[in-house]
Amino acid sequence: MSLRYGILGLLSKWEASGYDIKKEFDDVMSIFWHSHLSQIYPELNKLEKEKLISSRLIQQEGKPDKKVYSITESGRNSLVEWLIGPIEEPKLKDAFLMQTFFMDNIPVDEVLLKLNMYKKERQYRLEKMKEIIQEKWNSIKERNIMKPRIIVSSAVLKRGIEQELQYIKWCEDTIQLVEGCKHLWDQDEHILTKDSNTESHSEEGITFTDVKDTFLHYFSDLIDDE
Repeated sequence: MSLRYGILGLLSKWEASGYDIKKEFDDVMSIFWHSHLSQIYPELNKLEKEKLISSRLIQQEGKPDKKVYSITESGRNSLVEWLIGPIEEPKLKDAFLMQTFFMDNIPVDEVLLKLNMYKKERQYRLEKMKEIIQEKWNSIKERNIMKPRIIVSSAVLKRGIEQELQYIKWCEDTIQLVEGCKHLWDQDEHILTKDSNTESHSEEGITFTDVKDTFLHYFSDLIDDE
């Protein structure tokens, strides 16, 4: 449902083609929403049928006509209703956290490899966001203008950068935690290898006391162990 309001929000300031809208979703908006062209065009068709947006064709020399969309008065009213309406409960879907939750099923070296690889991915995202905010800063200075959209979009970009920094730190802390508890994987009875269904098994046991210091260090800001 929020995709339609994202489109209406983009069209609230200027007209745009489906491709232009996709580029906006790939820019700052990627911090909080990801969408494919295969999702955007059907939503544009729905919005036009509901008369929340309208479209027109622009002739292009040597290219097919370009279809651009603009918001209607009904669309603007619908957007404002959504903006001043109740806040929707966040629906978190994080595939990597889902994987991490079940990584007790794979060898510890694979766990550490996945964590290190994902840390690099988040570092790459952070660098891209820093580039975006630098480009926007340069553009603002060059054009010497300021608008409400610049203010609120910059706030979202700052939140995205903070989120990446937090995720990178979480990866680093979790790598340290797993490194400190590697021997737990050696003792687990249900570790599956990539190439077989055989399970590692050891009769030796490990108590919480054996890993208490490492575990408490990981949760030092959250657990009071007095």
